[in-house]
Amino acid sequence: MSRIDTREAVVFFIYQYDFRSEDLDEQIRIYISNNPDIEEDIEYFETSVKGIILTRDALDDNISKYLKNWTLDRIPKLDKAILETAIYEISSNSDIPTGVAINEAVRLAKRYGTADSYSYINGVLSSYEKSLPGE
Repeated sequence: MSRIDTREAVVFFIYQYDFRSEDLDEQIRIYISNNPDIEEDIEYFETSVKGIILTRDALDDNISKYLKNWTLDRIPKLDKAILETAIYEISSNSDIPTGVAINEAVRLAKRYGTADSYSYINGVLSSYEKSLPGE
C-alpha cells in the first residue's frame, strides 16, 4: 500500500471514528483486520490516527481559525476528516512537505467531497500554511 493509499485510509478511519462505539485501539484493530493492506505502512497509519484523535481539539481550533463564513459543525464530516489529517501532517510530520499534505488533501476532496470541498479545503490549508513560522 502506497503512502497515498494509507493517507486515504487514515481519512476514512477518522471519518468513521465518531460513528462507532469501540475504543480507539479496538477500532484500529477492526479497521486493520478489514483492510490488511494497511500492514505495509502500519506505523504511519497508527501514529496518524492516534495523533489526530488525541489532538483533535487543537486541530479543530486551527481549522476554525481559517474558516470564512462557516463554522466547523457545518462542514461535512468527510471534509473535516481531510482537514484534520492534513493539518496533523503539516504540524506533526516534518518528513512530509507542507505542499504535499495540501495537495493530497485537495486530491481527496476532489475525489470524495462535495463539488466545492476542494476549494475551501485548499483555502483553509493555504491560510494555515501562511500562519506557520518561516512560511
